[in-house]
Amino acid sequence: MFKRLALLGLSVGLSTVLAVPAWSGTILERIQKTGVMTAGARKDAIPFGYVNEKGQWVGYSLDILELIRQEVEKKLGKPIKLKIVEVSPQTRFAKIQEGSIDIECASTTFTWEREKTVDFSVSYFAGGTKVLVKKNSGLGTIESLAGKKVGVVPKTTNEQAIRSQQPAAQIVPVKDRFEALKRLEAGEIDALANDAILLEGLKKEAKNPKNWTVVPDFPYQYESYACIVPQDESNWRGLVNYALIQFMEGVVTDQGKAVSIYDKWFGEKGVTPYSREAINTYFQGIIDSYEWIPISDR
Repeated sequence: MFKRLALLGLSVGLSTVLAVPAWSGTILERIQKTGVMTAGARKDAIPFGYVNEKGQWVGYSLDILELIRQEVEKKLGKPIKLKIVEVSPQTRFAKIQEGSIDIECASTTFTWEREKTVDFSVSYFAGGTKVLVKKNSGLGTIESLAGKKVGVVPKTTNEQAIRSQQPAAQIVPVKDRFEALKRLEAGEIDALANDAILLEGLKKEAKNPKNWTVVPDFPYQYESYACIVPQDESNWRGLVNYALIQFMEGVVTDQGKAVSIYDKWFGEKGVTPYSREAINTYFQGIIDSYEWIPISDR
């Protein structure tokens, strides 16, 4: 009798364990309990993330986060809210590690050193380090930056690129891109080193955008952007990757919803135009390393 009860108890226990989702105790379980997906975003990363004149969070990364939220909602079968938390280059990784946010999608570049403390999604954009300078300044080549005051946001790959390729440049730390633009316009720095696509967006915030240019033609260093998530959360990262791959498939196959998101920010009439041919090639290379997802225009 005792053996029968023991076997029955073991059977019930196993059934209970097996009934628990594979992601129990993880980010997905927390999101299911709270109904909230918490994401980090940047205010100074036009066109990836910023606050518009109405006080609303907008940008390419915000649209990407919304696609991920929709995928989470389908996965969990319940309404999920997207909560945005402001992050900076100095706080983004710590907030992921401490659990303050579930994901950060902005202009964050993959590096092997960063991968030691966080995990990265597949890349959803590519860019590179250039400089914003006054037109006809003669600055642009890496050689021309020797002895010049170059503004950089500390602990970024842009800072690393300038330090490694032009040790003779005078590195000037700046809090963020908006502060850097003010110092550039005031003549306190000669150039601002940052991601080219973000410099194009920042240039539009200048008092006279026509006075400024982003150079050189080719970046000093190429970089790929990705979302960051906590380490060892494979189910969460897999869901994020699924949403990103699905979006990229939509762009390369001209699906209306995906293309409208891309064009809003990078199309010919977008905030910062970017070659559709170039991004299609980039996206296709990433898609080819994964199983194709059947998609429909949505």
